[in-house]
Amino acid sequence: MAYFRILLLILPLCGCATPEYSAPVVNSVISDAQRTELQRDAVAFQLERRGRLYDLAWPLLIANTELCPKTKKSIGVVLADLDAYTDFVGGLRTDQLASLGVEDDMHILHVMAGSPADEAGLTRGVFVRAVNGKEFADSKPSKIAKAISKAVEDGAPVKLRIRENATDREVQIAAVEVCDVAVKLSKSSALNAMARDKTIVFNAGLMRAIDDDVVQHVLAHELAHVALRHPRKIGRNVVVSGGVFYVPVLYAGGSLADRALRLFNIKRKGSLALRGVSTGVPYGKDFEAEADYVGLYMLARAGGNLDVAGDIFYLFANESPSTTWLRYTHPMTPERVAAAELTVTEIRAKQKAGVQILPEQRN
Repeated sequence: MAYFRILLLILPLCGCATPEYSAPVVNSVISDAQRTELQRDAVAFQLERRGRLYDLAWPLLIANTELCPKTKKSIGVVLADLDAYTDFVGGLRTDQLASLGVEDDMHILHVMAGSPADEAGLTRGVFVRAVNGKEFADSKPSKIAKAISKAVEDGAPVKLRIRENATDREVQIAAVEVCDVAVKLSKSSALNAMARDKTIVFNAGLMRAIDDDVVQHVLAHELAHVALRHPRKIGRNVVVSGGVFYVPVLYAGGSLADRALRLFNIKRKGSLALRGVSTGVPYGKDFEAEADYVGLYMLARAGGNLDVAGDIFYLFANESPSTTWLRYTHPMTPERVAAAELTVTEIRAKQKAGVQILPEQRN
């Protein structure tokens, strides 16, 4: 009986905590309306940011075909059906986009500023109905994209019939040669961009931190990585050096060691994990320096602003001060800033002399 009384006394003390104040109660009609407004604004924001990236990349892809190992024909549009739309905006389902008025049809998601499609008067949101006279009204959206791609690669001007504001009209567009590189936007908040074999991935976090001129500089740097085949070269070097076998072990062991040092509050210079990676990637820092150099030439050839050449490195230094004195996989920030200034001086001398703006190759 005594235990039962003690339990009765303790139970109230173990109850769930409750709010102290009463927040306004929102009915479902108001909540749904607010959700729709937020979703509509979010979609518009995502499309505008993606369009900003495409527009800044387009001049680089046009101006540097001489430096890119692979090129393709393009009219400067990004096409999307409802499924692709969900990937572009992120987080919303196809039924949610449909409720916002996004139709499940092949339409133009973006037109690159200054592209042949832009000059032909195409705009975001118009629907493609026919390609070179062939109707696609009842076809799957993917077939329209393939038809346009094939027509563009054939080289002749492409005839499109588009529907805009419930009215059909025809346009004829001549494609231009561009670097065969896809530009994609990642939702990651990390201050980073990366190059893959034929793709540039730009993080949303980095776009939020820098202005258009610096975004274009970073795009030029990553385009240089792709044009110089650095991803492939690094992969080959990792295999040839045997790093493919021991780097994962060194990285894992270094990561554990880094955690142990932090746990015991032992300070040391740099990361053991990154040092392990650097041992298995011969010429990794040299490739990075090469991309810095060639990227600035690509930026200049596209008419970009060379005055921002060092800005991105200052951002990295401010966010990660250790890069000013220690770096395993990339050149140190002070070296990159100084090298960028020298490269800009070299480029401007060529511009003043009226000679071709091409990077100097090693003997």
